[in-house]
Amino acid sequence: MVNKLTFLFVLLIFSCTSCKNEKTENNDSETTIKDFNTVSIDNEYHIKMPRFLKGTTGLNEEASLQYQSLLREAYVIIIDEPKKGFEEVYRDLEQYDDALSVIQNYRGARLKILSRTSEINSKSEPKSIKIHGLDAEALELDAKVNGLDNDISYFLTFVDGREKVYMIMCWTLKNQKEEHKKTFKTIAESFELID
Repeated sequence: MVNKLTFLFVLLIFSCTSCKNEKTENNDSETTIKDFNTVSIDNEYHIKMPRFLKGTTGLNEEASLQYQSLLREAYVIIIDEPKKGFEEVYRDLEQYDDALSVIQNYRGARLKILSRTSEINSKSEPKSIKIHGLDAEALELDAKVNGLDNDISYFLTFVDGREKVYMIMCWTLKNQKEEHKKTFKTIAESFELID
């Protein structure tokens, strides 16, 4: 029994030490393009993912792409929808605003869905950008998510594709926001449709 406890204690010390080294050695500000792999999804789009993120399936059943690092508390998903289908459904629900672009309507719809499971504490103004020639909007928000002790920081990018709208959602713990900000921006700006 004593040997088992000693072994578990040593294992715990070792695993905590290795976690600390992993975090200090992988500083986001030092991440370079060689630290990324290009991932292609269904011959539709490709995007650069940092090597520390691994593919998964349990983050969101709607997502066409899901990557995570449990150790570094970093998560990325992409949700896409046909533009026509999205517009038809929201017109039927009388929630489509003709004064706004499709991407602005999509952003509004996705933020409403997010607010069902979280309390948004702060949100930046949406910033219009171009990503490989496509119209896009980017914003950041901090939220208290139901069932979680720590606040979450989201980095959202909405892209107006040719036939679809895309939401690139990256998130981490709020206290790790600055650590991942540059990497999340690189991910979103690398999104490109495959011709």
